[in-house]
Amino acid sequence: MEPVLVKKGKIIIYRVFDVSAEIDLSLVESKAKEGAKRLRLSRYPYMKALEFTNPPVSFELSGFSRDLFGRNTGISVIAKAYDFGALSLAFYVPVPEGTSFFDIETVAKALDTDESIDKKALEYIKQLINNFGEAIKSPGIKEEYVEDYMIFLIQELEQKLEIPEFLGRYDPSRLLLYETREISPQTREETLKHRFSYYPDDLVIVHLDNAFVIEPSGSSDILDILEFANAQLLELRYYDHVLDKQLSWIYGELSKRKSVSVFRLREYEKLAKKITEILMELTEVTEKVDNALKVTEDVYYARIYRTAMELFRSRDWELSIKEKLQVVTNTYKMIYDEISTKRGHILEIGILLLIAIEIVIILIIEW
Repeated sequence: MEPVLVKKGKIIIYRVFDVSAEIDLSLVESKAKEGAKRLRLSRYPYMKALEFTNPPVSFELSGFSRDLFGRNTGISVIAKAYDFGALSLAFYVPVPEGTSFFDIETVAKALDTDESIDKKALEYIKQLINNFGEAIKSPGIKEEYVEDYMIFLIQELEQKLEIPEFLGRYDPSRLLLYETREISPQTREETLKHRFSYYPDDLVIVHLDNAFVIEPSGSSDILDILEFANAQLLELRYYDHVLDKQLSWIYGELSKRKSVSVFRLREYEKLAKKITEILMELTEVTEKVDNALKVTEDVYYARIYRTAMELFRSRDWELSIKEKLQVVTNTYKMIYDEISTKRGHILEIGILLLIAIEIVIILIIEW
């Protein structure tokens, strides 16, 4: 059978970083000036499905060249800033006209293990933080918390094929698994089970580490949604880690003090205040992440977004964060109750002392 060739396509490599608790997007826009734009979904049939609370700002950076597909290939770079503190980079690798999927598989496998991409991404992120200045509140790159994702975008095939015919002639699971050999039917079925089509000639296959997209219209909506999902996942992972650290600190402080003493109430009041601040800050940030994108209708884009978040196990991270926030809340209540009890004891002792003093004064007067 004749191989399926790509007429127009791209490999898009994503790196998403947590750099702050908050980014002022209006200030980013003003600093980026020309070229900056807010993310908007463009395709009318699905626009009501998703609603961005504060759409991220996207802007183009200077690109670079690499030897790929046997030639010097120019790679363009698009950055996005999210108000909840994430910066995302998308490296667009153009696929030469007439390229076979076997060649794409070979290049994709090489890119998946290419550490120079991570180094390049880190250079861009440091440059962005420096350029945006005060727009990024308390900047700090958490290098151990970076989301990576890859999307294989096919905009046009050499032959006009509807999706069932295409899937009969090429197995995208090999590309999604970074394999160049045939794989078993069971593995193929498992890899391709999260696939969607709206028209006869478009296709979206969502996978854990990457996605395969055939989009003849040229719309970037699916790309934006999957990138957004990765940014949300990054923040959930990071703030779960932050809660672990804060809980360890709280337990350490409590172990030093053992029990609330009437002579050390001020210390416990300061600790309770600090816990309240931690709780408020983390609740505010996690709510901002959760509410960044609202699914308003169960239609095409919404189904893709929900599937991506399920694959990324975002629900597990959300539950973990919720449980840990509840532990912090319960700890605060426990300390507050102890402080209230001790204050009550002090008040009772004070009242008894006043009564005793009053009795002594009366006895002295009568004497």
